[in-house]
Amino acid sequence: MDNQVKSLEEQRNTEIWDLMLKQRWARSGNYIENNLVKFVQVLRHLGIRVSSSETIDALRALELVNINNKQAVKTTLRALLSKDIEKQILFDKAFAIFFSSPEEKEQRFLEGLRRKKEQERQAKQIEQDFTFQRADTEGEAAEEVKFDLTERQKELYTKLSRDDQEKLTEFVNQVIQTHREGSFQRKISFLQNFIRGTLNYWEKQLRQNGMEEESQVAFDLDPTGDEEMDQLLEDVAEQVRASEQALLYEDMKTIGERDLPKATVIIKRLAKKLASRISRRYRRTKKSQRIEMRRSIRSNIRYGGTMLDLKYKIKKIEKPKILLVCDVSGSMSRYASFVIQFMYGLSSVVKEIESFIFSDDLERVTPYFKKQRPFEQTMFTIMNESQYWGGGTNLNKSLLTFMDKYKALLTPTTRIILVSDAKTTKPQETEKSLQEMREMVKDMIWLNTLPKGEWGSVEHLALFRKHCRMFECYTLAHLENVMKEHFLSS
Repeated sequence: MDNQVKSLEEQRNTEIWDLMLKQRWARSGNYIENNLVKFVQVLRHLGIRVSSSETIDALRALELVNINNKQAVKTTLRALLSKDIEKQILFDKAFAIFFSSPEEKEQRFLEGLRRKKEQERQAKQIEQDFTFQRADTEGEAAEEVKFDLTERQKELYTKLSRDDQEKLTEFVNQVIQTHREGSFQRKISFLQNFIRGTLNYWEKQLRQNGMEEESQVAFDLDPTGDEEMDQLLEDVAEQVRASEQALLYEDMKTIGERDLPKATVIIKRLAKKLASRISRRYRRTKKSQRIEMRRSIRSNIRYGGTMLDLKYKIKKIEKPKILLVCDVSGSMSRYASFVIQFMYGLSSVVKEIESFIFSDDLERVTPYFKKQRPFEQTMFTIMNESQYWGGGTNLNKSLLTFMDKYKALLTPTTRIILVSDAKTTKPQETEKSLQEMREMVKDMIWLNTLPKGEWGSVEHLALFRKHCRMFECYTLAHLENVMKEHFLSS
C-alpha cells in the first residue's frame, strides 16, 4: 500500500513539474514547438533534408516521450529527422549545441564575440600591410597602392609568422619603390601574381608541417540574418571539422566502433575528391578549346608553316584500370577494410577495379562488390567466407597465384595498389615476382602501414622499393595525401 501511495505521489510530482515547465515555456516563448522548428532550420542549413511532414511527425512523437529525458528526445528526433548515416554526425553535433545549458550557450556566445573581434583586427592589419605609398617620380605624383586579397589568401596570410609576413610585404614595397622604365600597371600585376604564388607555396608548406589542414567538411553557411542562428551554425561546423581532423590522424587500426560512421563519411568524401581529379587529361575535338601544337604544326606543313588549320584538345575523363591487392593477415585486416572501402568509393567514375586479398595465399573478391549491397554487409560476408582472412603472410605465394590465374589483368594501363606492412617470408623470391609484375603495368604504388621511421628495421624493404613507389599509410590523412598527390602523377 505504501508503495502504491509513493508511486502515485511521484506521478503527481512529475505531472506538476511538466505543467510548470510548459507554463515557463509559454511565458518565455521558448516552448517545444518553437524550439523544434528552429532546430529543423539549423539542420536544413547544415544540409540535412527535413520535410514539413517529418517535422510534424517529430512533434507528435515528442508527446509520447518524457521531454525531461534528453537522451530520449535525442533518440526520437534522430530517428525521424536524420535517416542518412552520413548526416547523423552533423545531427549529433547540432543537437548537443542547440539543446545545451544556458551557461554553455553564454560561453559560446562570448567566444564567438572574441573570434569576431580577432577577425576584425586581422582584417585591419592585412589592409595596412598591403597598402603602400608609391614615392614621387619625375612626372608622376605619389599615389596609394592597395592590394585586395581574396578571403582564402587573407586566411593563409594570418597563418604565417609575423617575420614571414614582414618579409613578404617588404619585398612588395621594394618593387613598388623601384624606379625603372616600363608600365607601372605591369609591375602591379606582377606583384599580385607574386603574392598569390607565395601564399600558395606557404599553404603547401604549412600542410606538410601539419599546421594547415584542408577542410574536409563543406557547409553552406551564408548569413541567415539571425545572429544566434549564424553563431550556432558556425559552432557546429567548427566542432565537426575538429572531430574529423582528429580522426584523420588516428592510426586506422585503433579507430573504434564508435567512430566508424565518422570514418565512413570521411572516406567517402576523400573518394569523391579523388574522383574529380581523375579528369585531368585531354582528348581531341573539333571545338575551339585549347590548341594542340604538335598536331597543328604537322597539319600545316603543307601550307609552308602558316597556321591555317588549327587542331584543338579539351579535357576528357581518363578512367584508369585499378588493381587492388590488400594484405589481410592478422595485423593488417583493419587497414585493408578502410583501403578497400576507399577504393570502392571511386566506383562511380572508375568501373574497372579488380580487388584481391591475401595472407597465406591470394583470393579474388571483386564479385562480392558486384552485388550492389551495402559496403558493411559486403565486408562482413568477405571476412566470413574468406579462407585466408587473418592468417599469416606469404606475399610471394600470393603473387605467384596471381600470375598463374589473373596475369591477363596486367596491361600497360593498369595501376596496381598494394597494401601491406611488407613483413613476409621469402623476400628474395618476392622481389622477383614484384619485378615481373611491375614490368607489365603502368604503375605500382605500395601503401605501407608501417611508420616510415621503422622501415629501417625491415631489411628486405629496400629490395621491394626498387620496383614500386612506396608510401607510409597508416592514417586516413596518409591515404588522402598519397591518392591525391601521387596516384595519377606517373
